Amino acid sequence: MSKKKQLEFIGYDLGHGETAVARAYGGSSREPEILEHSGERSFVTAVARNSSGVRIGAQAVNLAALGKGKNEIWVKFKSRDLNDASTEMPTRLFTQVLFGDLAADKKIDSLKTSRFIVGCPSGWTADDRETYAGLMRKSGLKTVRIVPESRAALMTALEQGYLSLEAARSSVLIVDIGSSTTDFTYCYDLEAEDVGHNILGSGLLDTLILERNLARQPERKKIEKLIAKYPWYRPILEYWCRLAKEQYFNGAEKGGDNRESAAVENIRRLPIGGGVLFEIRVDKKDADAILKAKIKDLNGFSWPDTFGYAVKEAVERLGGRHPQTVLLTGGASRLPLVAPACEKAFPNARVVRGAEPEFAIARGLSWLGRFEYLHGSFKTSVAELVAPGGPVFEKARTASDQLGDVLAPVLVDALIDACVVPAFRDWRRGKIKALNDVEAAMNVRIAEWLSSDAAQKTLRPAIEDWFAGLQRRIEQITDPLCRDHSLPAMVLSLDDSTHVSRHLEGLSVAVPKVTSLENDTALVGTTISAVLIGVLLAEAHLLAPLLTSPIGIAVGSVIGIGSFLFGRKALEGKLRAANIPGVMRLLLTDGRVRKAAKRQRADLIKAVATAWNNDASEKFSGELVETLGAAFIQRADERAVLFLL
Repeated sequence: MSKKKQLEFIGYDLGHGETAVARAYGGSSREPEILEHSGERSFVTAVARNSSGVRIGAQAVNLAALGKGKNEIWVKFKSRDLNDASTEMPTRLFTQVLFGDLAADKKIDSLKTSRFIVGCPSGWTADDRETYAGLMRKSGLKTVRIVPESRAALMTALEQGYLSLEAARSSVLIVDIGSSTTDFTYCYDLEAEDVGHNILGSGLLDTLILERNLARQPERKKIEKLIAKYPWYRPILEYWCRLAKEQYFNGAEKGGDNRESAAVENIRRLPIGGGVLFEIRVDKKDADAILKAKIKDLNGFSWPDTFGYAVKEAVERLGGRHPQTVLLTGGASRLPLVAPACEKAFPNARVVRGAEPEFAIARGLSWLGRFEYLHGSFKTSVAELVAPGGPVFEKARTASDQLGDVLAPVLVDALIDACVVPAFRDWRRGKIKALNDVEAAMNVRIAEWLSSDAAQKTLRPAIEDWFAGLQRRIEQITDPLCRDHSLPAMVLSLDDSTHVSRHLEGLSVAVPKVTSLENDTALVGTTISAVLIGVLLAEAHLLAPLLTSPIGIAVGSVIGIGSFLFGRKALEGKLRAANIPGVMRLLLTDGRVRKAAKRQRADLIKAVATAWNNDASEKFSGELVETLGAAFIQRADERAVLFLL
């Protein structure tokens, strides 16, 4: 029996100078892996076509140089002008061949079944992204999503742990140094804004390294003639120089001040002219020279000076906004001048960079694809929990019915002491003229008490215990669901890992409807328990009249005047409206009222519970389910909403 294939998410970082591809599986929490093409983890963005076929990367120039017939070759073709043939054609050919080769090598499933997440600059509009998605579909990729590269960089920083969730949700300046441009993207609460885009690419340094190495080649003239005949070889040579540059600065960074020991030497063979060797060396002297060199394309300024100006321009465009974090990405972010320049421009910000910044975008794209898929699946499952007939729906409804039995004894005991006894005390002292007036005064007391802090304090323990039991029963459902989606159980925690009872101090209970909180993210400023108290008090007025009828029994059992029997009926005569002498009133002590009322406690509790079940439980159950559903969806969003557009 064949196993069902896992969904795979392919991050496609098609760069102007070089390209990288990452893969993540839907059923795995492992870090996305970088896929090799022709033995290279990153490869030059070049494509060539002639009568013998189409090749990409380094093979593209080999095909163009060695193939027969008319040669067509494109290098550094990525552009926002996606409808231009010089961009559309090479992009389509490059994408087709790249993923066709990866599928043939069994490194991806297929162009039709794999899910592709393709990066684009943050400054691209929604129309640009839609056009780009259409181009990718024309290239054979069936399921495509276009995502700003800034989001991918944030995702990688989050998942690799060098950026916290809190930091990502605040202000972050992303500095992406590519081969042809340096982009500054400001993100506040994950909303991206382009604050700088220029031609300051690290490719300018690659050109300088190429010129220095070309000048010291034993077969310099031969190589120059070959480049003149096959000009598309220059981007390949520059790409090789870039790899040596990044290898050098990475080693120099690890070696500290001992940069001489970080010198890099490579030998590459050009498959033309009889296999000419090209020796590449980058050492401290080379590095110092290229960083000091005046570059024509930068109006005679050096690369470090121009980068400093670009950072200052980004500061001006921020208009006084101060990022808490500066996130560096792109292979050239390893340059020793980059981090210090950013630290100088943003002295109060934390400057961070990952271990492999050249792969941050590709990894982040595949991470995004996986998490968006899991998030959508997770939200669907969560919605099913609270749908009518769902397990949480049923447990909440059952718990709501039981709440009347939980609250009734607490309410009866509290209202006797807080309202019934004091009302008769006022009557006994002559503050209330007639027994008729006791009932009205009692209702006022009950309404006031139910809105008081004392009521909240009295009801809180019972509600907390009731809700804690409901929460435990719900967690028996939600915890396995979280694990099934490779998420920690705390994602659906209703109290953010701390029991609700610890967060009720000083909270208002004036909450007439649970549903009023449906747009309140994370139930800020309150808790589920506080909401339950508010709903209860909004409904509790219906309980007040239930506490007046047994008092006739209490009065009749104590005063013993005329034909008093028992019950409310005896008070419906003239005595009920009479102004009873003070001496006789003194017979009705607090203890006798409390004792008489408590003899009726069982009946009162039953009446209160019945009233809850008949008049409040159904409405409360609906609002409880709605609140739980909103809380669950909000918590499900907290992990993935950061990465959705």
